[in-house]
Amino acid sequence: MEDNANYKNAVDILSTISILKESFSVTEIELFVKLTNFQTYKEKVKIISQGEPAISIICLITGEARVVSNDYQLGILRGGDIFGESMFSHEGIRTANVIANTDVSAIIFTVEDYERLIRISPSIAQKYKLFFEAIYEYHKRKDDKFFYVDSTKYLALIAHNEMKSSLVEFVKQHIKLITKFPLVATGTTGLLLHQATGLVLSRKVKSGPLGGDQAIGSMISTNNICGVVFFRDPLSSHPHHADIEALSRLCDVYQVPLATNPSTAKAVLLYLNNTPLEDKRTFSLALTKSQENQSRIVQKPGESKK
Repeated sequence: MEDNANYKNAVDILSTISILKESFSVTEIELFVKLTNFQTYKEKVKIISQGEPAISIICLITGEARVVSNDYQLGILRGGDIFGESMFSHEGIRTANVIANTDVSAIIFTVEDYERLIRISPSIAQKYKLFFEAIYEYHKRKDDKFFYVDSTKYLALIAHNEMKSSLVEFVKQHIKLITKFPLVATGTTGLLLHQATGLVLSRKVKSGPLGGDQAIGSMISTNNICGVVFFRDPLSSHPHHADIEALSRLCDVYQVPLATNPSTAKAVLLYLNNTPLEDKRTFSLALTKSQENQSRIVQKPGESKK
């Protein structure tokens, strides 16, 4: 770097607040910085693009940038943060976009710079390589978890407190049918069912008043519920009545079979067991119209409306 002030500032930041400070000495960081080039970016400029070849590591010195992938914001980068470690991955491509939130200054360490580092100090070069490989694997595991899509179709088992004994009895009577499905229920309901029948849940949610009904509703909207067995107490009021109604409404919107008593629950179980998966995907005119309306709302200015 020709600019001594930029060089000194970069060394100070990387040796005091970056992740490098835990693993590298000031001397090793100085050597790293000497091989880099200083670069500035204007606000809203894309610093790196997802899918392009990963040929450099970038260390943010001043300003702020955001990491975006597939319309999701994965994080915010500030002075001292380092990105682009996919340069040391087997894939060798960028896994996300990085866009400047403000005017940004950074130092760029390229593949050519790494080759120069190998010639100067093979041991330090190897140390940096192993370090950035480990950082890449850590971020990849975190991102994979974030973007993981659960394709499981769960059968939801829900019951008001006054109806839990009825649900337990129903499960006992139809245990062979019920155990054919991955099951989701509240922790309390799951424990009662396990104690009475040995049944084990595949997933559990909080109780209804604490958000369990909303959690099941969310799973319905992501196509993760094949049916809902909800033994409701028809003779008592409930503080989370609005959540119960919302869950029923979502079953109607997404055409998910809903049973609220043992007779309809048995019918739902037989339907789910005897109907091929592709035949369960019932067309919902209401949902289609709603999606079309949403598309018109977010339509970009100047685009022709259909």
